[in-house]
Amino acid sequence: MANEFEEIAHSGGRVSFTITTSADGRRSFKVGFRGSRPVPMVMIAVYALPQGIPVAPIDMGGIGQAWNPPPFPDCLPVLIASDSEGKFGHTCPACSGYWRSGPWPNLCPYCGIESPGHNLLSAAQMRYLERYCAMLIDTLQSGKDGEFVIDMDAVADAAGKDEEKPPFYVSEESQQHKFTCTACGEFNDILGRYGYCSLCGTRNDLADFEGNSILEIRDRINNGHPPEDCVRDAVSSFDSYVAQVARELAVGVPMIAYRKNRLTKQRFHNLGDLQGVFEKWFGIDICQGMKDADQKFAERMFHRRHLYEHNGGEVDQKYIEESGDTTVRLKQRLRESQPDAHALLGHLVKMARNIHAGFHELFPPLDPPIKTYKDRQARTASFRGARSHQAAE
Repeated sequence: MANEFEEIAHSGGRVSFTITTSADGRRSFKVGFRGSRPVPMVMIAVYALPQGIPVAPIDMGGIGQAWNPPPFPDCLPVLIASDSEGKFGHTCPACSGYWRSGPWPNLCPYCGIESPGHNLLSAAQMRYLERYCAMLIDTLQSGKDGEFVIDMDAVADAAGKDEEKPPFYVSEESQQHKFTCTACGEFNDILGRYGYCSLCGTRNDLADFEGNSILEIRDRINNGHPPEDCVRDAVSSFDSYVAQVARELAVGVPMIAYRKNRLTKQRFHNLGDLQGVFEKWFGIDICQGMKDADQKFAERMFHRRHLYEHNGGEVDQKYIEESGDTTVRLKQRLRESQPDAHALLGHLVKMARNIHAGFHELFPPLDPPIKTYKDRQARTASFRGARSHQAAE
């Protein structure tokens, strides 16, 4: 995979228009594609108006299957190949955000607006589409029969070179965070760290928090790093996770200015306050399924995080008053055990899952991509099970 903001070449190939004239003078065409570059390639197609405006996807089906009819008269079929990693660039018409994913996203990973995939083509693909339509119309109007070719191999070869680019030049750009959606299996490459899956709309915050931040901190605990530092960093990571979800709630849920400011301009260092905000404002019980003793333990660790971060781990009067911790004395330097640090991580994951589930009750993901992915997983598991059984026999 490419590095951050690295240009990714086109997958190449040759698009052809075969123009013929019938005995009664009618002009017709067939579109074709040939490619042999040793890189991943995915091919899609759209119907476009003669001006180069995409209006519908084409269901290309398999060999011998007819395409779906165009939605309007005079539509032209446009073949679009992926970049050389088998991915497609996309641009949101609402927020202008750019990302890469599979060929047919359903929504923007940044602002979450839903839109048909043919409305989410990248700027480079739109330029290609306009030139493609113009060339096809020109060849039809030229009066000449024969094969006319768009050489996308030359386009692929021009990537990364400081020279004049071919007319149909298309390339994409790697972004910063590549992730595979845990709900539907889609690849996403986005700017920043957090966002929606562009296929199903599931937020990646939980997967990132649980699969990256928490695992990294567990490894540090197991490798002998000070548990106090790990407690501090774990609560900080949870705070960052909550802040991402809170900002999305502030955007997606109508609310008065006070609540919007609370969600977007203040931190969530106090677990009791965090519980109140999410449960009273959104009906999300972040401590659902937790025992009272575990909630009190987690709340005490939230207070201790402030001491580790700002007071060198020494107890101050504010901590005693706000935490209610009677096991320590003023100016005592706190110490944590490995088991307690691990226990905190487990509680943070449980709270993060509750927040994620509550958020997606308010903003449900798209079910069809998730169902398709689960069905594919079930078929794969069934096939592997059958193979294992045969091997055992």
